Amino acid sequence: MPSLARMLLLCLLVSLPDMALAASATVIGYHRFDGRRSSMSMPLSEFEAQLKYLKENAHVVSMDEFAGYIKRGERFPPRTVVITIDDGWSSVMEAFELLKKYDLPFTLFLPMAYMANPGSPKNLNLQDFERLKSWPKVTFADHSFSHSQRLQVGRHHSRDAYLAFLRSDLSASRARFHDIFGYYPKYYAYPYGHGNDVFGEILAQNGYELMFITGYRPFDGDVNPRAIPRLGGHAISAKKLKEIVETY
Repeated sequence: MPSLARMLLLCLLVSLPDMALAASATVIGYHRFDGRRSSMSMPLSEFEAQLKYLKENAHVVSMDEFAGYIKRGERFPPRTVVITIDDGWSSVMEAFELLKKYDLPFTLFLPMAYMANPGSPKNLNLQDFERLKSWPKVTFADHSFSHSQRLQVGRHHSRDAYLAFLRSDLSASRARFHDIFGYYPKYYAYPYGHGNDVFGEILAQNGYELMFITGYRPFDGDVNPRAIPRLGGHAISAKKLKEIVETY
C-alpha cells in the first residue's frame, strides 16, 4: 500500500488544476492622468505605483484574453486583472509610456465623436493613434459616439425615441471607429457606467461581445457579460489595489 506521504502527494497533484485557477478577475477602469483636475483624474506617480504592483504580483491579461476565458467557460488564473482607460483624454499618452515601461496590455474605451477631432484638442489626435497602434498590447474599444446622458434610459419621452437615439449613436460610433482603425469594435463601455437590457441587446445584435459598467465586484460566473463592473482605479491607492486583487 502506498505510504501516507505518497497518498497526500497524489491528492495534491490531482487537485492542482483547481488550485491553479481562480473563479474571478478584477477589471480596473481609469480615466485621466493630469493630477487633480477632475474627480476621475489621478497623478501619474500613483498610476505607476499601481502598475508596478500589478507587474510584480498579478496576472494582467488583454481584453481578448479576458474574453477568451469567458467564451471557453474557463476559470481565471489567480490575481487576473484587466486594465482599461476611458474617454480618450490626451493624458493617456503619458500613461501609455508607463504601460509600455511595465509591458502591460490595456484597453482604451473611446467616445468616437471626440477622437482625432481638431475641435477636441484635449482628446487623442491622429498622431497619438498612430503611436498607440504601434504597440501590440493595446486594444481599442467603443465608448459610444456622443458620450451623451441621452444614452441612459429615462432621458426620452418614449421608448421609440430612446431606441432611435441608441441606434443612431451606435451607428455613428461604429462608422467613426471603422474610419480610424479599419475594423469594428467588439467591446463597449456604457457612458456614465449605466446600461440596461435593451441597450445590451442592441449592442449584442451588432457584434459586441462584452459590455462594461461602473460599480465594483469581481467578475465571475454570476456576473452578466453585458454588465461587467469595473473598479475605479482613480479612487484607490496601490495598497488598496493590492488588498482587492489578493482577496479574490
